Amino acid sequence: MRRTTIIPNKRRPWFHSPILAVFLVILILWGSFVVYKIHAKHREAVLLRDQYRNELVELQKKEVELDAKIKDLSTDRGMEAEVRNRYRMVRPGEQLVIVVDDGSPTTSGQPAEHA
Repeated sequence: MRRTTIIPNKRRPWFHSPILAVFLVILILWGSFVVYKIHAKHREAVLLRDQYRNELVELQKKEVELDAKIKDLSTDRGMEAEVRNRYRMVRPGEQLVIVVDDGSPTTSGQPAEHA
């Protein structure tokens, strides 16, 4: 007579289930998407930071120029020079001379010939 032994049905562990595998794939895809979005925001923030730094440098240069101009205008001589330049004013007895460049090239030491 033949003996048959019944082997009990072994259950696979829970971490081998296909549902868990699908869940993990979805979780990895979602995590990758979130990381990509964070990276894109970081890249944008770095670009904005660099843009604002450049703007700050330009504004600081302008501030230095304006401070120098304010100091110059705070003196009588500087104020007079600005009024003369801006409004082409002259003192009584002076004449205003305006030099206009005709745009023709000249050679060194020789005046330009006019036709």
